[in-house]
Amino acid sequence: MSPKSLWHIASNFSEIREESPSNDGSLIEVEALYSAISIGTETLVATGKVPSEMHDKMTVPYMEGSFNFPLKYGYSLVGKTHAQELVHIMHPHQSAIVVNPKSCFYFSDTINPIVATQFSNLETVVNALWTSEVTKEDTVLVCGSGSVGILLAKTLKDYIDAKVYIKEVNEEKVRKLKHLGFDIAEDFMNFDIAFNVSANENGLQYCIDHMVTEGKIIELSWYGTKKVELNLGTDFHYKRLQILSSQVSEIPKKYQGEFDFVSRKKWVEKIMLQVDFLPLITNIIPFEELPQFFSDIRKNKSQNHFITIVKY
Repeated sequence: MSPKSLWHIASNFSEIREESPSNDGSLIEVEALYSAISIGTETLVATGKVPSEMHDKMTVPYMEGSFNFPLKYGYSLVGKTHAQELVHIMHPHQSAIVVNPKSCFYFSDTINPIVATQFSNLETVVNALWTSEVTKEDTVLVCGSGSVGILLAKTLKDYIDAKVYIKEVNEEKVRKLKHLGFDIAEDFMNFDIAFNVSANENGLQYCIDHMVTEGKIIELSWYGTKKVELNLGTDFHYKRLQILSSQVSEIPKKYQGEFDFVSRKKWVEKIMLQVDFLPLITNIIPFEELPQFFSDIRKNKSQNHFITIVKY
């Protein structure tokens, strides 16, 4: 059977297409097991809200087409080689792929392939930890509990051993967070460090309004073409707050002498082996349902899940 992939045909429509990959003998074949959906970024891509000036920077490995549609997009796939080696690769959603072996990260046998889908998101988490310089002495706010937010909160709680609170406006998610053992932020609290992963200006404002003096706010959300309006007329200057951007494509300068992309990946694998992320993956959908999933996203249907992945 020919491999199949997800294509966004227009800002209001996606479909599954057959692929005809070729191999000149220098590439390896990988059978997909699972891929991750990064709701925030992939929603912007699927709805055509990637700014034109960011098209080059937002291009990912093995992407086809353009952000003006149609395009094949995605960047966290886990599969097995013919030798039954478990690998992670940045690749769009596709049932079988042909890739350069240098594009693959080869996992330890002890990694659950479901958890391995979060490899790219955990690289984002690692960069955020570096940007914030968080320690276990800090009281930390994570605003938003999507895939990156919940992974970040879990890493802060179980790997860094910081005191972590989550701000979440979705009541169903709040119930689930409490069941998973997370503490919920209260409006009277102030924090040493806050991470905004809500993709919402109200989340960023909440962080600004709930910081200690000289607190750090790490902004991980990406807004695409959306404009953001903030109130900086109250505590922002009085408390000498910092708002710092963090994203995954570059290692922060302070750590470039100590880490490269390979050693960062090895550290992510180490975290995966020490922290139980499996309970956070609350939605596994069949590959064939991806077009309907993105149709629901475009209609702003409520997403009550922390992490959604695709099963092939």
